[in-house]
Amino acid sequence: MSRKSGNKAERMNLKAMWNYCMFQSEGFPLMKVVLVAGTVGSAAVAYVNSFLYAGIIDSLLINNYDLAEKYVVRLVLIVLAITLTSRLSRQVFDFYSRPSEVETRKRTVKKAFALEYEELEKKDTLDSFRRVRQSGNSNGGIYYQLQDIYEFFIYVSQAVFAVIFVGVMLTKAALGKENAIVLLVSTAVLVAVFAGILIVCRKVSEYLGELYLKVQEDNYRINAQAAYWDSVMTIEDNAQDIRMYNLADYVIKRNKEMLRTTPAIVKMIVTNGKLRGMLAFILQLLAGVIYSYIAMRAVYGSVSVGDVLMYAGAIITLMDSIRNILDKKIRIEYSNEYLKYYEEFINRPNMHYDGTLPTEKRDDNEYELEFKNVSFAYPGTEDFIIKDLNLKLTVGEKLALVGRNGAGKTTLVKLLLRMYEPTSGKITLNGIDIGKYDYDEYMRIFAVVFQDFKLFNFPLDENIAGSEKVNDKKVEDVLEKVGLTERVAGMRDGVHTCIEHESANGESLSGGEAQKAAIARALYKDAPFVILDEPTAALDPLAEAEIYENFNELVGDKTSIYISHRMSSCRFCDKIVVLEHGGIAESGTHEELLKLHGSYYELYNAQAQYYTEA
Repeated sequence: MSRKSGNKAERMNLKAMWNYCMFQSEGFPLMKVVLVAGTVGSAAVAYVNSFLYAGIIDSLLINNYDLAEKYVVRLVLIVLAITLTSRLSRQVFDFYSRPSEVETRKRTVKKAFALEYEELEKKDTLDSFRRVRQSGNSNGGIYYQLQDIYEFFIYVSQAVFAVIFVGVMLTKAALGKENAIVLLVSTAVLVAVFAGILIVCRKVSEYLGELYLKVQEDNYRINAQAAYWDSVMTIEDNAQDIRMYNLADYVIKRNKEMLRTTPAIVKMIVTNGKLRGMLAFILQLLAGVIYSYIAMRAVYGSVSVGDVLMYAGAIITLMDSIRNILDKKIRIEYSNEYLKYYEEFINRPNMHYDGTLPTEKRDDNEYELEFKNVSFAYPGTEDFIIKDLNLKLTVGEKLALVGRNGAGKTTLVKLLLRMYEPTSGKITLNGIDIGKYDYDEYMRIFAVVFQDFKLFNFPLDENIAGSEKVNDKKVEDVLEKVGLTERVAGMRDGVHTCIEHESANGESLSGGEAQKAAIARALYKDAPFVILDEPTAALDPLAEAEIYENFNELVGDKTSIYISHRMSSCRFCDKIVVLEHGGIAESGTHEELLKLHGSYYELYNAQAQYYTEA
């Protein structure tokens, strides 16, 4: 990288750092003032002290006690003012930066929920999310990352003040009449040595930065693998397969292979420590050169005793500032990597909330859904899962979508729920494109039990209500309807028992019990449209048919959609639609479709060996 491009990158990093501080302090418009006042004040106090102390000493040496007294008064007042300003700024910065860690995590999680559904199905989205979470935990978390930035600006300000002081010293010495040539030559040598050492320090710092990033990248990879293997060894569902197929030794072996990469990271960390030691030695060498220079100035009478004290303090602060700047620069460059991950994740497209229309709140549930010439291909593919599909669902109708795996049944539901947008055509609710409705309003009219439904590590009643605000009577009613009352009564904390064993008093539900709880959740929502998307696919056909028929009785006159690849499960429906190759092959009642001797007839008879007619 050329010097020009390198400088440009650094400017971009500094700008990103500033924007990061401003971003984390949204809602506090004075943060810029606080940041500037705090950094300048913290940097200036050391040099103001040195300057005034030098004046006091020089005044005392010439027996000018009045002048010394004035310097003392100025010292007390100025140092007090600067110290109070910098301390107050630091306290304010701390006050607003501490909550920023929580806020940033909240933004990250909220963004994950706001992403387009198709984004959530992409591997790079999940990788991006994991990187943001892990990077945000590095360097002590976001709060300490902000502290690094704040302190970096302080050290830069200190270095600027030090350069100004040294510049004044060099100018004063160069303008002296005694031994001017010696002074100028020595000054030139000092500048050359200073520049050379800074170049070496910068190169070492750049290498350290790359090494630090490499360590963090390897840590990310190892942590991700470790988390996976931990889950393999601890998740209850894996235990059966591990024991059945004697996989324990294999899992342990793979875990050890993952851990073998750790020594390489340790080696990089050791190298990092050695280079930091070398960097400290170089800076001490530079300090020695500058001290020698000042001593020579004092010998030639170019500087006073007070000046020696002032410049010695400036040199100490300058060396500390350079070391701290290089150290913070390495840490901040990694924070910039986090910021890059964060911005990339935050800028991913949200779900389309373009619509603003409210859905009608109808007591009669008079809603009509219609697919009009809908075609759909998943993003990045050219194969249409749905092709020119036309389908109308009227109020109170019981509709079954059946067909072989891959026929497009679940995809159709995802389109209906606005998880994806049609590639062409449109879906309407009461004649209006569903995209024009407010998303939350639109979702209010649906209750869905998905094929891969999830119950969360919450209390059972909150799982069913989907909220901490629970209607206890309503929960009792739906639990009774799905046949879970007796099971819940036997739980340690009743409906307040947490699901799964992650909680101290948690309990796990069997597969059938979990399905009933998921159905209870759908009933609790009391939405006009109810969808059952093969949540019983793991059950035998007779058990599935029983659950579907019971569910049909529970939803009453609500408009319902039942999805299954088993023909026997939906015989009770008003209309059965057979999907093939992305389109409607047949539609009608169970009896009508059997009489056609078409696709439904073939599928039904092919599955007849798994069940008996009622």
